[in-house]
Amino acid sequence: MNYENKIINGDCIEQMRTLPSEFVDLAFADPPYNLEKDYGVYIDSNTPKNYLKWTEQWLKEIIRLLKPRGSLYLLTLPKWALHHAVFLDKFLFRQNTIAWDALSTPRGKIMPAHYSLLFYTKSLEYTFNQLKSKHNWTHCSRSKCIGQRNFSSLQDALYSDIWSNLYRVKHRGKRHAHHPTQLPLPFMERIILTSSNRGNLVFDPFLGVGTTAIVAKLLERKYLGIEINPEYVQEAQKNLAQAFSFRSRLEFQNKPQESLNLNNFL
Repeated sequence: MNYENKIINGDCIEQMRTLPSEFVDLAFADPPYNLEKDYGVYIDSNTPKNYLKWTEQWLKEIIRLLKPRGSLYLLTLPKWALHHAVFLDKFLFRQNTIAWDALSTPRGKIMPAHYSLLFYTKSLEYTFNQLKSKHNWTHCSRSKCIGQRNFSSLQDALYSDIWSNLYRVKHRGKRHAHHPTQLPLPFMERIILTSSNRGNLVFDPFLGVGTTAIVAKLLERKYLGIEINPEYVQEAQKNLAQAFSFRSRLEFQNKPQESLNLNNFL
């Protein structure tokens, strides 16, 4: 059965168990964080023990699906990242723990101001495309130098384990189907450009409204997504169809290290 360029509606664990082993080049997962958010179908409220048990079930399946040179990026909250890392360290090679900068709202306690992005590979040989920067910065702490480091596009971004120049989709009016945790396209663009090549298969077991699939398609990768909410599946299909109509208007580059500049796509 051909699983390329498809979106599957269903429970991610059940659906992944039907998929063949070692056919995914890059997996990205942005699961619910057990914060009681409204996903329409999935109940985002559980005991910490059961939440972590559920997480380990679908992580085991992703590990099985990865090719020997495959990579996994897992986006989560800092408190969960510690548990996930302990589990994943048993099966994969940890390459980086990236902090995705995100402003928090004080609520009478210390609030996390970043998301944790765990980057793992199945072996020590894996795909990694170094994205190039137009600038060769030397260390300078003057205000002028710091201001110049305010990068406006992926092409200007230097590699770091702190991603502070990619911004969340915060406003409800800019989200599709009122998805509560929609990701910005440039965020997925950086991951897909870095850890896959043209023709590779990018897999997302929590596809939502299709951000991962859209960027994979525009970057000439194949995609496979699983989404439990049928409303989000329909929205993802619409967004994928829209991607083609926008393609001619994008700054599409042929070199893998250059950016599509998708900041204003959605």
